[in-house]
Amino acid sequence: MKVDVERQGSVSVIVPRDAITEASTETVEQAVSGETSSGGVRLVIDMTHVPFVDSAGIECLVRMARTGSSTALRLRVASLSETVREALYLTGTLKQLSVYDSVESAVRSYL
Repeated sequence: MKVDVERQGSVSVIVPRDAITEASTETVEQAVSGETSSGGVRLVIDMTHVPFVDSAGIECLVRMARTGSSTALRLRVASLSETVREALYLTGTLKQLSVYDSVESAVRSYL
């Protein structure tokens, strides 16, 4: 899986380019880790290009959000597809994440 990292001011936007599944969670976590190790504590995961998440992908998102709540990392998730939103809702994990309708609103939430 390809994961891009974009900067919007003081916010790092992580952009996965495919489904987040057991095969790709490590790639996403490495991108987040790379940003946090370089001092980035304001992160948005742009889910625009993520059509699907499996149980490992859901666990990955929740784990990163929990890690963030115990450190200075502040994680936002943005632009969920209906399929991803439904998977998070049905598993009861949607309420454990800071979810925004757009990347722009997630970035603005840091102001």
